[in-house]
Amino acid sequence: MVITDQRFYVGKWKNIEKYDNEQSEMIKSYQLKIYPNKEKAKELNKLITFGVDKVNHYLRIFWNFKDLRESYPPKEYTRGGRLIKDAAVKAWQIMKIAKMTGQMNKPYYNTKEIDLNEFSGKIIEGFETKKFDLWLNVIALGSKKGRGNSKRLKLPCKRYREFNKAKEKGKLRKGIKISREGKSYYATFFFEFPERKSENKKVVGIDVGMNHPAVTSNGQKFGDELRDLRIRTKWRHYKRLSAYKQGLNRIAKDIVEVYPNCDFAVERLLFKGSRKRSRRFRRNNLNWAYSHLSHKLEEIGHLEGFRVWKVNPALSSQRCTQCGFTSKENRRSDEVFSCGLCGYTGDADHVGARNLAERVTKEHPSLGLTPLLDICPDISTKEEAS
Repeated sequence: MVITDQRFYVGKWKNIEKYDNEQSEMIKSYQLKIYPNKEKAKELNKLITFGVDKVNHYLRIFWNFKDLRESYPPKEYTRGGRLIKDAAVKAWQIMKIAKMTGQMNKPYYNTKEIDLNEFSGKIIEGFETKKFDLWLNVIALGSKKGRGNSKRLKLPCKRYREFNKAKEKGKLRKGIKISREGKSYYATFFFEFPERKSENKKVVGIDVGMNHPAVTSNGQKFGDELRDLRIRTKWRHYKRLSAYKQGLNRIAKDIVEVYPNCDFAVERLLFKGSRKRSRRFRRNNLNWAYSHLSHKLEEIGHLEGFRVWKVNPALSSQRCTQCGFTSKENRRSDEVFSCGLCGYTGDADHVGARNLAERVTKEHPSLGLTPLLDICPDISTKEEAS
């Protein structure tokens, strides 16, 4: 199972690593804004506050437990209503993680959200109005503090295109999450998407860089306009996805549209710590999301049925794609590649992307390279003509 918000890759350091779709499913979350009136907003605020307080109450109790091997808390702590049971399960999961990671301080739950099971919160099927096309039926705090016979809230929401696509292609999981951000309220839904195996016969290499966000193995460049955007928004803080990452999401969708029925080879980049990188480099590239594009391609690939191969990028920018000669001197600058043996000259990012794709095809002969485009001719031919 792969959760898009939290990705963990386990395995040895191999030359090529692919996003394995075999016997797996992907879960994606979609958030809709809730439009409550003043009275319903007060009830929602009470509901969220009640849930947070109950989770912290059980965290104080479970902190003294030594054995948390069971999947669920003891039954005596889940009695009293659906909301109380959900809060106890949430606190149990948080405490299990705290104990496993060796946390010394007692955890505190300060997130303004509450998880509701299928009985506490669900979509009202077949009910729409002119202004709102989705309505929720959510439990409210009545006289019995969240018991099953307490009153219910009908909350209006507005769907959007991506949510409608998810509802068509995926399976809606039971239960929702209600959260508060400032004065706004949101409902989060979770969809399961079935696996689609790749039957593609072509692979496209993608080189990710700072000047050119994406350059493919057949010479096409994407997102050159994002470089200035990344520099301008370097010190901005975003509550959600940054403007630069939103641009990378658009690039990923454009690449998939331009290269249908193709797999993709990307660099397996791991930048950890500050070793061998100057303070100036780290300051200027503070918001360079070097792995975001590959993650977005993996996410789309699980839905559309193509593989994303992660390739060790070592020496990929120094190897000549014509004769195979590898040397530091081949990389004349950030933009220009010039082979010291055969004299081939070309775009450096294009050469790197080509090498990534070739490494995949060597280990998997059934895959072939996409043909070169005329939009990225050999630079050496231009120099000879001039």
